[in-house]
Amino acid sequence: MNKKASNCAICENSNRASICAACVNYRLSECNTLLKSLKSRRDALYMRLSEVLVAKGKADDQLNWRVLQNEKLTNLREKLRRSKEQLSQGKLKIEKSSYDLKVRYAILDSARSMMEKNRAEQLEKFYPNIICTQSLGHMAIVSELLHKQSVVIKQICKLFPQRRVNIDGERRDGSSGQYDQICGARLPKGLDPHSVPSEELAASLGYMVQLLNLVVLNLAVPVLHNSGFAGSCSRIWQRDSYWDARPSSRSNEYPLFIPRQNYCSTSGENSWTDRSSSNFGVASMESERRPQLDSSRSASFNYTSASTHSVETHKDLQKGISLLKKSVACLTAYCYNSLCLDVPAEASTFEAFAKLLATLSLSKEVRSVFSLKMACSRKI
Repeated sequence: MNKKASNCAICENSNRASICAACVNYRLSECNTLLKSLKSRRDALYMRLSEVLVAKGKADDQLNWRVLQNEKLTNLREKLRRSKEQLSQGKLKIEKSSYDLKVRYAILDSARSMMEKNRAEQLEKFYPNIICTQSLGHMAIVSELLHKQSVVIKQICKLFPQRRVNIDGERRDGSSGQYDQICGARLPKGLDPHSVPSEELAASLGYMVQLLNLVVLNLAVPVLHNSGFAGSCSRIWQRDSYWDARPSSRSNEYPLFIPRQNYCSTSGENSWTDRSSSNFGVASMESERRPQLDSSRSASFNYTSASTHSVETHKDLQKGISLLKKSVACLTAYCYNSLCLDVPAEASTFEAFAKLLATLSLSKEVRSVFSLKMACSRKI
């Protein structure tokens, strides 16, 4: 140990360690200072080593995670490759099966056409008289059916005569111009229920409902909407389904008449829309005599001065007239197409229907059209 100069003569002159208290304390303080510096250095190195070890651990964890993810990606790529191979093989198998089915269908179609051709040749060769006899019998039956239908339609036209009337000038009820008439009662113009008096409106629409039902029944033709004849209290509705002719709800059933105002109520118990009312919302089946409508009311309906219930009644009546006219128009177009005739372009809905019934009542014209259709079908 190196000695340091001090005031102690004994410690300086002797060649030994310090023996006095001052020199010993001095030397101990030097050692303590050295030890503290070494300890601080050791702690710094230890902290540095710990940080290095933590960073190394994180790096190792990240490396292991990357290795694991790379293995997963490799497995997924391999699985995707196998799935693509299976998909391509399945597509090839489906294409092959589709091609085989198309070939089989082609063979079956060819065999069927050949069989039909051979059958027709055999029938024409061995049974020409039977075919001709059956065709003539079929034509005779259809001709007789058309004749009977024309007779029935002629009788129906006599029961429900229709014509187009032209009113010159202006009547007291404000009506003027051209009207379609059935059984002497005028049908409404367009969708305006107030274009004719209410009693005449209910009667004409009831006649038209009954006429439409009779024509549909005798001609066996489809009808667009269902209607119930009840005289001047008839109704029309859209059927719930093909199998159920009833309306889906009461709101889908529309009147073809104007109900009596004194019978309507806001409570709904005695309303003409109530299902429990057997007389369809009128106090009696007899027509109520009321003053004829003036020209201003027959021209249009005043929504501002009318009550809420009367506005709803007016709209329901317009909807009922619209459904009736649609049914008549569809029936007219169907029958004209069946007869290979054109629907009159400038005629109104009810006028075209009247012309159709007049054509169907002429058995000679219907038979000639049927013969022409049979001749065309034979050529085809």
